[in-house]
Amino acid sequence: MTHRSGRNCCTLGIGGDNTRMAADAQTVPLQDSYRRQTLRPLHGLLFILPFLLFFQVGAFYYGTNLLVQRHLHKLLGYFGATAPYLPAIVVVLVLLGLNAFQKDQKNRWSIHPQVLAGMLAESIIWMIPLIGMNHLTGRLLANQAGAASTTAAWSFLEKILQQSLLAVGAGIYEEFVFRLIFLSLIVLIFVNILELKKEPIVILGIFISAAIFSIYHFSLEQITDLANFPWNDFLFRALAGVYLAALFVYRGFGIAAGAHAFYNIYVLVAQL
Repeated sequence: MTHRSGRNCCTLGIGGDNTRMAADAQTVPLQDSYRRQTLRPLHGLLFILPFLLFFQVGAFYYGTNLLVQRHLHKLLGYFGATAPYLPAIVVVLVLLGLNAFQKDQKNRWSIHPQVLAGMLAESIIWMIPLIGMNHLTGRLLANQAGAASTTAAWSFLEKILQQSLLAVGAGIYEEFVFRLIFLSLIVLIFVNILELKKEPIVILGIFISAAIFSIYHFSLEQITDLANFPWNDFLFRALAGVYLAALFVYRGFGIAAGAHAFYNIYVLVAQL
């Protein structure tokens, strides 16, 4: 996603029968279909795992300015957990935990490589509408995804690597926080606990998460200065947030994170 500085940026910061909470947000047929398999948290985890490893290894050697990952790490620090790799462990454990609560006990741990190949193809295809939204809102291709401002002077190759880490990391961590966690909590509270009707709650959750997702990428100074607020940037991120949330609901976490990451990579390549 974008960073909190004043620079323009069009990258994005940042489903599975995921558990009962996420399952309500992602209704799937009972048959063992390709769609159902792509929605399974285990396939989502296996699909994003190479991206997650790439980000974590790169961040270990080069550091990272990805805001959402840093904020997640800070949140874990309040509970005494300070190891730099803990956000990645949380992602893995949450997805494994969600998979353990799958209703299909017989096949919940089965792995289908052809499903992962299909998810890769889908992620690239579902990235294309994000490119259209970028042009629709009149935004310009610009800097890296989801980064805090930095004064570090990198060589060209180091800069490309750092931006690649941000592009991939944003796709994973922003989808994890704003879609998987946020939307699932909304469904858990309002549908499973308060027993409200699912469909309007999911739709409302999609729009609320999109608005929060967009606002997250602006500094407090930008938000309070409405006269100079970058409305085009806000509109793009809000539209992208709605799109990615809907993609999460209907196609699952793995494909949403993949589309997000591939869009960010597209932006990076377009800047070269």
